[in-house]
Amino acid sequence: MITLYPIRKALVGPSTSNFTSRALRLGVAGLAVVTFAGLSACSDDDKSSSTTEAQVSPEDIKVDPAVVIAGMTKLPTTIATAIAAIGTDDVDAKVDAIEQEWASFEGTVKDTDQDLYLAIEDQLDPLQEQIKNGDSANANATAAKMSALFDQYKEAHPG
Repeated sequence: MITLYPIRKALVGPSTSNFTSRALRLGVAGLAVVTFAGLSACSDDDKSSSTTEAQVSPEDIKVDPAVVIAGMTKLPTTIATAIAAIGTDDVDAKVDAIEQEWASFEGTVKDTDQDLYLAIEDQLDPLQEQIKNGDSANANATAAKMSALFDQYKEAHPG
């Protein structure tokens, strides 16, 4: 550790003044280095104490093809239940159920048939918004499109 003592300027002449200025500059620079090193040592770089958990995206979850077929068979009923809940306090929970059900097998759909996966995804967000906004006519039309896409998938990938 560097100890700094007060520097007294003596009235001896120019050489002492240069020495005093240099000593003062070195002392300040040394103090800055010690302070920086001390602050760096005090920072919490211990990543093991972190509570951050790795999150897995639904697109990364892979399930058995039979689970996909069962999910695609059940999802139209879940969608119809959400549409029927329009105007009730339960509508948000029913819309969330659609998302949760889809998320349980969407990774396998994405890996198996990218085009149908994208087509379903393109319909899912509008459907949820239509339901939340109370637009049952458009929600029913979108639900019909999604059911047709589910049927296409089940036909192409019977499990």
